[in-house]
Amino acid sequence: MSVELEFLSSDVLSNMTEEEKMGYILEHVKKNKILVVEESLTHVEESRLIEATMKEVSKKFPGIEVSTLRERGAFGIRERLIKMLGGTTGGLTVIGPSKLIRDIKKEPQKISMLALSESDEEDKKKR
Repeated sequence: MSVELEFLSSDVLSNMTEEEKMGYILEHVKKNKILVVEESLTHVEESRLIEATMKEVSKKFPGIEVSTLRERGAFGIRERLIKMLGGTTGGLTVIGPSKLIRDIKKEPQKISMLALSESDEEDKKKR
């Protein structure tokens, strides 16, 4: 009946290599956790995360759902400079196992998500 959410400060992932980030995210999502990351993943990081996920898809782990809100204008020179210096530019990323996330709706300034636990899904099938 419960769905576990884990809220991550941008500091958690900031000192990790890209490979370490992908490993950390996949490890937690495989434990049926939905991660809410304080910072947006870059387009490249999202692509690499999806690639890494595809290599691990199985009956037990059908994949992930990812949705990212980026701060407006997050692709300008100022934002790139802030990133290069190790700062954050804002944003939010939600990542979870596809077997729990039933629906994600992304609007320019918000993400809405419907998640069902495995027991909720089993109850639904019995009806």
